[in-house]
Amino acid sequence: MVSRESLREALKIFEFVRPYRGYFIAGLVLLFLSSAVFMVFPYVVGLMLDVAQGNARFANVNLKQIAGFLVLVLAFQGVVSYYRVMTFAQVSEKGTADIRRALYHKLISLPMVFFEKNRVGDLVSRLTNDVEKLYNTFYFVLAEFLRQIILLVGGIVFLAWQTPKLAGIMLAVFPVIVVGAMFFGRYIRKLSKQRQEILAETNTILDETLQTIQAVKAFTNELFEVGRYSKTNSRVVNVSLKYASGRAIFSVFIITVLFGALFFVIWMGMRMVQLGEITAGQLISFVTFTAVIGGAIAGLGNFYSELVGAIGATERIREILKTPSE
Repeated sequence: MVSRESLREALKIFEFVRPYRGYFIAGLVLLFLSSAVFMVFPYVVGLMLDVAQGNARFANVNLKQIAGFLVLVLAFQGVVSYYRVMTFAQVSEKGTADIRRALYHKLISLPMVFFEKNRVGDLVSRLTNDVEKLYNTFYFVLAEFLRQIILLVGGIVFLAWQTPKLAGIMLAVFPVIVVGAMFFGRYIRKLSKQRQEILAETNTILDETLQTIQAVKAFTNELFEVGRYSKTNSRVVNVSLKYASGRAIFSVFIITVLFGALFFVIWMGMRMVQLGEITAGQLISFVTFTAVIGGAIAGLGNFYSELVGAIGATERIREILKTPSE
């Protein structure tokens, strides 16, 4: 679980992003534009169906005009998405390079007592694996997490405006999925953290053995080291299988409950079309928006787990950066 203190401490890592805050802000603006433009597509799908059926509300619009509009939207979406990826790449590449540089400078300036208390393999893991987690966070996870929030909020607002009755039914069903996702997500995060710790321990044993290979050979300790490494490796496999099982159950839960709720809402929508309360195009738009919202909810759980892992990596990195230099 993320505490307020750990979150406050993790946010200090954004000091390395500050020199590139112009790129970061531009990336956020482009992210918002890209997500907002994406919300046009579900609406246009329903609009095309109503126009094709000759709905009187859209007498002045034809399919050729809609196709031309879609081409323009797709072109705009492509340009915005390209520059969004490139601006976040500037932040992630340069920011993580600065973190590596700061970590390396700090490590070589620390006293020998520090290296006697800390294993080299663990320090190397922080400089490689933990920094790589931050790179993924700056480059992909944070942007996608914000994107899913925009899609979720935007989808709900649009549905409440276009089909309020169906939106009310959906909002009565989806909280069950959210609660279940939170329950499974907490269990998976715990296993993920445990797996990372054991994996780091395995890498440390490998690093120590290779660094002291002369001593291992001199005392004929090969079998002892093989046994030590095999034991830790077996623990990695056991925890990884539990982690995979948890993710599998989580996927089954999301797919089963999500599609069950979606089919129920579709059935209610069909009845409303029969009664003339909504058009067929509005139902198609609603279903498409519901799928987008469902994907956003599922994505939020996964990206939240990634962000929690990044917070843990940030804590480990800042432990080194806060250590007094020699």
